[in-house]
Amino acid sequence: MAKEVVEGIDKENNKTNYRVIGGDLLRHYKSFKFLLKVTPKEKGSVVNWVLEYEKKEAHTPDPHTLMELVIEMSKEIGAHLTQNNITK
Repeated sequence: MAKEVVEGIDKENNKTNYRVIGGDLLRHYKSFKFLLKVTPKEKGSVVNWVLEYEKKEAHTPDPHTLMELVIEMSKEIGAHLTQNNITK
């Protein structure tokens, strides 16, 4: 569970930055940000996620499962959008 705030939107470059301001992530990390960039292609787009974080403890694991989650969410959103375009 995480509470986020949009830090910035760059419409021209299709970028959005989110900062975590509450929730479970901040129990393990001093700071946590999600950086999202979408690059349109001839068919579809490429989505690039970057996770920026500072661990509270050296033994805190890197957030690999969280990265897997945002990748899976991106795929599901893409599939949903593609399906809606076909049915229109």
